[in-house]
Amino acid sequence: MKNAAFERLYARYSNEAKLYVCSLTHNAALAEEIVQEAFSRALTSIEEEKDGFKYWLFKVCRNCYFDYLRKSKRVVPIDDAMKSGEEELADRVIRADEYRALYRAIGKLSEDYREAVMLFYFNGLSIAEIADILSKSADSVKVRLFRARAKLKSILEAENEL
Repeated sequence: MKNAAFERLYARYSNEAKLYVCSLTHNAALAEEIVQEAFSRALTSIEEEKDGFKYWLFKVCRNCYFDYLRKSKRVVPIDDAMKSGEEELADRVIRADEYRALYRAIGKLSEDYREAVMLFYFNGLSIAEIADILSKSADSVKVRLFRARAKLKSILEAENEL
């Protein structure tokens, strides 16, 4: 019974979780590993299928990512990751041309803004759920999203002028 519920949850949320973790790691293999660890933790701690499983899973994924960073003792800044050629990961995950430019612009945002945008727009989480994941107030999340949208607008307008 528990195994069937876990399989349904994995089938439903694994791709979204991988996309979210890829936005943090910029490494598909590492994202897969972190998502598997998060689901492993979920399997050992969940009693039944929950309605709020998605945002809880994203919080577990985020914690697994930070655990990885603490263990590895290295953090690669976003600019270095983009220069190293891992930008092609976004091109494989998001196929449509109009999303490529947006995804690149999101990659140029600070980590705080990028994470809020990914959780809200790409994963469909509510402000309250994002606030819980990030351990911030709902107002703080709203401000991040507002500022991120303004920054994205300026980035995309600057790219269109070129």
